[in-house]
Amino acid sequence: MKSADIREALLADIGAGKFAATGRLPSEAALCRRFGAARGTVREALAALVRAGLLAKRNGAGSFLTRMAQNRTGLIGLAIPDYDRYRFFATIHERIEALARRAGFGVRLVTGGDLPHAARRLVSERAEGVIFRPMLARRSATANRAFAERLKSAGIPLVLLDQDIAEPPERSEYDLVAVNNVNAGRRIAGHLLSRGRRRVAFLMGPRTSGPNPNWENRLFGLTGELALRGADQAVRILRFEPGNAAALRRTMRGPRRPDAIVCGNDETAVALLAVLRSAGLRVPEDVALVGFDDLECARFCEVPLTTVRQPAQLLASAAIRMLLARIRNPESSPRETCLPAPLVIRDSTETNL
Repeated sequence: MKSADIREALLADIGAGKFAATGRLPSEAALCRRFGAARGTVREALAALVRAGLLAKRNGAGSFLTRMAQNRTGLIGLAIPDYDRYRFFATIHERIEALARRAGFGVRLVTGGDLPHAARRLVSERAEGVIFRPMLARRSATANRAFAERLKSAGIPLVLLDQDIAEPPERSEYDLVAVNNVNAGRRIAGHLLSRGRRRVAFLMGPRTSGPNPNWENRLFGLTGELALRGADQAVRILRFEPGNAAALRRTMRGPRRPDAIVCGNDETAVALLAVLRSAGLRVPEDVALVGFDDLECARFCEVPLTTVRQPAQLLASAAIRMLLARIRNPESSPRETCLPAPLVIRDSTETNL
């Protein structure tokens, strides 16, 4: 029998409470007899459980369950209310599931905006930890905090994904894994200036859509970098849907006509690209266009988009590692991991003026 098979069998035993009475596993010799395996193979399986924080070795005494193992249900929660709105969440979900499975956990995905229901479900199922991507709208701030506090009161560790639940520049008490949106905005600004663009606009969407903290941080970085480098004008904020042809025509006829438009995501940029071209405007000759996320639509649209790549795999890997560490050491100080998001340059910005 392979060490991985022995590890899985012992994980099942731990989850079923087989060793709960004494908190101690059988000796290595007993495990060798049970699994028909060499001592080295058994030790390899035990070492994997030690690394996972489920066992502690005591010299001369054997292997004992840790507090984490004694409370084990083998379940991790992944709460993403906006799962169906943003495609890169599917990649994050897939990666988290794979890594969690490798560590001996299953993943419960909860989606939709009913956060009280999501919290009740995760608490009732005794999730050992939860990765939570908060809802972006500021009107959801109270619900985000209530979700986090409900888990905290149940003793369930929480890692935030993509954004904090505290209003910037403040930080909450929870671990956070996110992209540096301010630096991404600065990187976009530097690129546009290098291509001769000086009149930059940011398509924020209609006012009815409400604020988006991630987009605002990108705008903050974009605006600051352009100002530091002496751009001719401040960044113009556009407040309309990307498919609003009339609003776009007014923008492009006015005295502050932008020579570059930055969008909050690729889907917005692709929709705007179609309207620009239908209005007889050339991209990038008349106006450069930048997206965010590096989705498939950015790579294969009529004019391939310059965009910022969301490191979905890295975000997922960092989040699951941070959660497992938090489960093992619930009293450690809150940590923040800020990942870089590279700029991917394509045809939509490549013509120099």
